[in-house]
Amino acid sequence: MLAAAFRDAYLSGDPVRLARVLAPDVLVVVDSGGVAGRPHGPADGLTAALTLLTVALGHPDGLGLEDCTVNGRPGLRASRGGRVVAVIALDGSPAIDRAWLVTNPDKLRRW
Repeated sequence: MLAAAFRDAYLSGDPVRLARVLAPDVLVVVDSGGVAGRPHGPADGLTAALTLLTVALGHPDGLGLEDCTVNGRPGLRASRGGRVVAVIALDGSPAIDRAWLVTNPDKLRRW
């Protein structure tokens, strides 16, 4: 349910809708592996989290978000043009209060 709510809100392109599925004190952590040009986190709080998510995942047009399990948590595999660009693990109830994004290309190879 968390993954579907995030997916639908993000792909809508509506930041207000996305904010509704995130807790006000949400923490977003990004593992970019220090690769230049890739966003990194953490972002603490709703405003910072919305900004980081938008930078890390990009515009919703052309973005695929497919349900998967990430380290035992509900999550999503994000892809563009058939290439995995991020893996997202989500936690919280009823709103998402933690999100972990892996954008490190070395760690995405197995996905």
